[in-house]
Amino acid sequence: MFQRLDELQTGSLYILTGQAGVGKSHLACSARRSGTLWILDTEGAAQNLAGKSGIHRRIQVMQSLSLRNLLGAMAEIRNLGKPGDTVVLDSISKVFQAMRAHAQQRAGAETDRKTQITYDEHASVNRNMQSIYTELTELKHAGFHVVLIGHLTRKYRVGDEGGLHDEGLRVLADEQIAYEADAIVLVEREDDQRRILPIIKPPRPAHLKLLKSYDATLATLYPDQVPTNNSNARKVKVKDTKAVKTTQSEEQPFVTESEEVTAEVSNGTAPSRSAGEPPRNSDEAEQRFFARYSEVIGGDTWSAVEHYLQRQLPKPTTVEAWIAAAEAVRDQSRNTTSAMAA
Repeated sequence: MFQRLDELQTGSLYILTGQAGVGKSHLACSARRSGTLWILDTEGAAQNLAGKSGIHRRIQVMQSLSLRNLLGAMAEIRNLGKPGDTVVLDSISKVFQAMRAHAQQRAGAETDRKTQITYDEHASVNRNMQSIYTELTELKHAGFHVVLIGHLTRKYRVGDEGGLHDEGLRVLADEQIAYEADAIVLVEREDDQRRILPIIKPPRPAHLKLLKSYDATLATLYPDQVPTNNSNARKVKVKDTKAVKTTQSEEQPFVTESEEVTAEVSNGTAPSRSAGEPPRNSDEAEQRFFARYSEVIGGDTWSAVEHYLQRQLPKPTTVEAWIAAAEAVRDQSRNTTSAMAA
């Protein structure tokens, strides 16, 4: 049950909020380096992602507003998914509104006017929302990255002398949501430019600062999940790809085994570096390592590597050390495969 502090593989929990149409769902579902994107769709908006550029290619969708179905889906994700996968709930506000509407019906509300819900109905809403938050937090602790989409609203309170006082922007959900999130991020759009701004509480990720504006990209939220391939680059076939795969992929652990070995070409010129060349620096070695082996080890963090190799190791700081780590993972994978075959 207990784990050493340096062995924890905790994920993250972000809340994206903003006006309708600013691109919250598109940002949440951007392409990752690896893993599966699990979408809990309560608004029927997931189908609008089909065909859009930059969307993650491995998506599983469950459409429902039922509390039972949502809790069951999250339990299934924990069983079928892997640490490093992303879970998107679109939207937490719809869930909250549906629960309040149900509570109003129980309190005897008519369809054309509001009825004040009683303490019992409030308690029911709070319990149901807490069950949602508990499951989402369990996913985070299991190594999943959780993204909640929330509608943007303003909170007002009645002053001592009467009148309403504006307390600022809030996510349309109960107050507990602010305590569950690592960061609450406002997504804004001006013409074709999107920006994000952490609001309400200081974000826990060290690379984000409260009320500082950033580019609305996956790299801002998850610097370690950005795909290694250049989205503006095109693919070029390499001659005799069969020979390349049987030599380079066996001898050089960073070469990706795929149907075609590709090289990035910019502006229509010949590639300056072939796919078989070693990484130029430690950062590139780390990117190529996880691009090649993240699915094998079940994650894209160094803790996942240690867990897969079943021993604690210092994180590599040189190209040579990353190559040695890649060889260790490759050898472990081969040994596992051989044992299963036997």
